[in-house]
Amino acid sequence: MTKKFEFDWRIPVPEPLLTGCVFDRWTEEKDNVDFEQKALFKVDEYGFFIYWKSEGKEGDVIELCQVSDVRAGGLPKDPKLFNTLTGKHGQDLEDKSLTICSGTDYININYQHVICPDAETAKVWQQGLRTITHNNKATNFCPRTALMKQ
Repeated sequence: MTKKFEFDWRIPVPEPLLTGCVFDRWTEEKDNVDFEQKALFKVDEYGFFIYWKSEGKEGDVIELCQVSDVRAGGLPKDPKLFNTLTGKHGQDLEDKSLTICSGTDYININYQHVICPDAETAKVWQQGLRTITHNNKATNFCPRTALMKQ
């Protein structure tokens, strides 16, 4: 007897990721620190992209198939930024933080750090993004779906 194979590659995107949430975002690269306040983060309805935009700045996008991990926590190494974030978000900064690791290979990895409004929101976003990014069927979808993504 043959096993039935399910061709449905799509995992439903959790509602909090679709509606979006306002986070503070920061990155540290060598001597450059980029801090963006009140950025609205969302995931598209198919789970292809995560994107954000804040007032007065250009938005940015990460293709979720390039995300290798979504980690809890992450504190800035820059003492000035650390003091700013601790003053704004309190001492439980580590509980409210997420780190999105992405890149086309495992050598050149980009880290996007976000600070959620509370620890529960961080947990929901971490679990939701991990569910989407660890979908093996999404890496082998049909050409029609690839065109839809484009």
